[in-house]
Amino acid sequence: MEVIRLDNVSLWRRTQEEFSYDLKKTLLSVFEGKYRKPAKKLVLNKINLVVERGEKIGIIGANGSGKSTLLKIICGILQPTTGSVRVRGQIAPLIELGAVFDAEISVMDNILLYGVLLGFSRTEMRERAYSILEFAELEDYALVPVKGLSSGMVARLGFSIATDVQPDILILDEVLSVGDESFKNKSKQRMNKFWDAKATVLVVSHSMDFIKQSCNKAIWLEKGNIKLSGESNEVVKSYFKSVNQK
Repeated sequence: MEVIRLDNVSLWRRTQEEFSYDLKKTLLSVFEGKYRKPAKKLVLNKINLVVERGEKIGIIGANGSGKSTLLKIICGILQPTTGSVRVRGQIAPLIELGAVFDAEISVMDNILLYGVLLGFSRTEMRERAYSILEFAELEDYALVPVKGLSSGMVARLGFSIATDVQPDILILDEVLSVGDESFKNKSKQRMNKFWDAKATVLVVSHSMDFIKQSCNKAIWLEKGNIKLSGESNEVVKSYFKSVNQK
């Protein structure tokens, strides 16, 4: 049964130059007759993708190829310029860990908030709260505002919540290196449970060994296009061949 489907998905995004072009400069350029419409970049180009329930898919490619953007499209963080996205099942994204948190409220309140955003009730999240705090090693910080945590603590909290709720679909973007060595080992052990279960997993990683060992399929993105998709060993082999030729 398919759980994710993308049909002809494209995404145009503003360039960094446009983001940094402030209002004062814009008005001045208009007054001087030098205004030019800011450029946009094609980040994803007519992506067609079907993911079946339980598949473990690795997404590879050079920096800037569109890997993280693809995950954000699937999660609904970004909306495609054209095309359609369909997702069936509960999805938990581990992308930019901690980005969803409200820095001004407590760790406990953020656990409840994050859980509600993932589709769980506040009652259920209260029942899960202790195990989340324990795994994140933040039992003594339940009432501390998130802004009082280090970046490592915030990342551990985000990882702990998203993996505790056991979603149908887990989206990972280079998050398996969270925390110190002790926490990394603990995280890997928890992640192994997802690989053994029926959960669907999409993971972006620069570790080709991890992709070959842990994913049954791989997708190679290049400049916003799917260059190749298929059995992970074959896709990684082709990717390495291309990199070596360059």
